[in-house]
Amino acid sequence: MSIRRRIAGIVRPTRTAPAPDPLASLDASYQQQLDMLEAARRSTADVAAHRRRVQLLAEQAAAQVESLNRQAEAAVAAGNDDAARDALRGALTAGKRRDALNVQQRALDSQLHGLEQTLGRLEQRIEDARLHYLKLRTDYGAAQAALGMQDALRAAGQGAADTRAAAAAAEREVRRLQALAAAREELAWTDPDSHQVREAFEELETRLSAEAALTRLRARTDPPAGP
Repeated sequence: MSIRRRIAGIVRPTRTAPAPDPLASLDASYQQQLDMLEAARRSTADVAAHRRRVQLLAEQAAAQVESLNRQAEAAVAAGNDDAARDALRGALTAGKRRDALNVQQRALDSQLHGLEQTLGRLEQRIEDARLHYLKLRTDYGAAQAALGMQDALRAAGQGAADTRAAAAAAEREVRRLQALAAAREELAWTDPDSHQVREAFEELETRLSAEAALTRLRARTDPPAGP
């Protein structure tokens, strides 16, 4: 294969490749940002739900501690040291679980606070992007409308030019036909055997005959003149 054919094979697809649609790329980019925002909202909601469950467990552990301490007090008052010991051991275990849950809750509070701040910034950024996106779509539509108007005006101008050219051609043809008819008419009068000449002579003969008949009629009807 020659170098020229190789270059043509490379350049031809490049020339015929369709141009990317800028609005499609813009729509895809904006949709990707919306998907990211939705994922951030779901993550924040999941952390908030987990933090709420930990809070409930911590509250249950705290309530259990209080209940077991009251049971221990009641057992001591009743002189039941074994029951008091069991209640106190249970209260200590529940207290440790409560403290661990409180630590976990504070960590989740910090994580949730950071997520909410990040989500707020992301929402503001995407809101700014949405406004910019709408402006770009509006500007793009206006530019397309302007180009369409220019194309329409250009087509209308071309149509008007074509109409003027056609009218001028028609006028020239009319003048040509009129000149041809006048020339034929003139040539017909120069031919003694033409239809126009024969009609003219017949009309002249008819007039002369009518005048002669009129003269004879007057001679018969008019009285003779005196001596």
